[in-house]
Amino acid sequence: MSAPKRVAVIGAGIAGLCCAYYLRRRGLDVVVLDGEPVGSRAASSWGNGGWICPAQAGPLPEPGLTIFGLRALLRSDSPLYFRPGYLPQLLPWLIRFWTYCNRRDSDHGTAALAALGRRTFELMDAMARDGIASELYKFGMVCATETAEEARKILRGLQAMKRHGFALPDDLLLGDDLQRLEPALSPRLRAGFYVEEHWHVRPPTLTTGIARRLHEMGVEIRAAARVEGFATDDGAVKAVLIDSGEVAADAVVLAAGSWTALLVRKLGLKIPMQPGKGYSFLVKPKVMPGHGILFGDIHVGASPLGDRLRLAGTMEFSGYNLDVDRTRLENVLHLARRYIEVEGIEYEEPWAGLRPVTADGLPILDWAGPYRNAFIATGYSMLGMTLSQPAGEAMAEMVATGVRPTLFEPFRMDRFPRSILRRQPDAQPAAPARN
Repeated sequence: MSAPKRVAVIGAGIAGLCCAYYLRRRGLDVVVLDGEPVGSRAASSWGNGGWICPAQAGPLPEPGLTIFGLRALLRSDSPLYFRPGYLPQLLPWLIRFWTYCNRRDSDHGTAALAALGRRTFELMDAMARDGIASELYKFGMVCATETAEEARKILRGLQAMKRHGFALPDDLLLGDDLQRLEPALSPRLRAGFYVEEHWHVRPPTLTTGIARRLHEMGVEIRAAARVEGFATDDGAVKAVLIDSGEVAADAVVLAAGSWTALLVRKLGLKIPMQPGKGYSFLVKPKVMPGHGILFGDIHVGASPLGDRLRLAGTMEFSGYNLDVDRTRLENVLHLARRYIEVEGIEYEEPWAGLRPVTADGLPILDWAGPYRNAFIATGYSMLGMTLSQPAGEAMAEMVATGVRPTLFEPFRMDRFPRSILRRQPDAQPAAPARN
């Protein structure tokens, strides 16, 4: 494939904008297409927790989770929840997900994510030097739990990242030591630890900041451009078909978050990825925390944003919908009130967004099947703010040179076998195929 001159990037969330930014820095002509304006409330980048946390990256499938254990995830108050009515459509993906719930796949995935996320902070600082402004907080994070046992369990789960060179604590903060570090915490929380390598951002300030810089760099961003299909010929995509016409391009990057799974179907392809709905809202705490907080007992993250605190969490599989389930939000608020004092009884800006979750919990960063000039950048799950910068930089290299970076080997599209029950969960994972 000859080097492309014009690239169409589909998706104006954090993933697509980062791809566009690094493509433009390589001198390519870039157009970004999306059905919504950058920074829109409908975008999945709008209301998430904004965590930039490479030291905490890890695949979603949990080692040791059994089919019997999955039954608990049908409870509406579970942090990870499968809506029963959606289960028939979800079942093939769910069985694949279960096959990755083992230690070997978890370790393999953690190593891959550690390598991909290693330069995240460096790239964020470089973006700032290049004039990309965002509401960024370098506060670090406190994980807090009611019991030392639960805190140790979470810390043990991060030790793999420590082996990959990330700075993580050796032991816990207990009792009053935890409250001295973070006075906003309730005395009920008696154990925890501090992670320095953790930033957070108000997400729409980062996406709009990148978009402004792209505009200065000569990148066209078309909002309300809904992709209806692709014009293809001889194993290549010639144009993106949108509702108002077509956009010709030498290469196409599909980086539309959860909707990428629907886009690739227009190319006759399938990927084992589901939209995982996350929720968030704002509260006004009586004492504003000086750190990001992970309430480990309830799997809820808290991000200080000016005079408000964003609480974000849960993972709900219920299809492609942005409906806000108030019962789930109120359950999160009820649990969080045990751990932090909040003014008033209401929450602000209730929001739901869809995360792109693959069966093995790892991104897909590769060519789009047989199409030599079409690429996929999706599947970041809850790590879009963390991984989009390094993935976008490496994706720009792949598009420009036609050579897959070694960094992308674990994220190949063809790593998923056709068989749903690919192997016994504790078997050694097969080595990925190579060109």
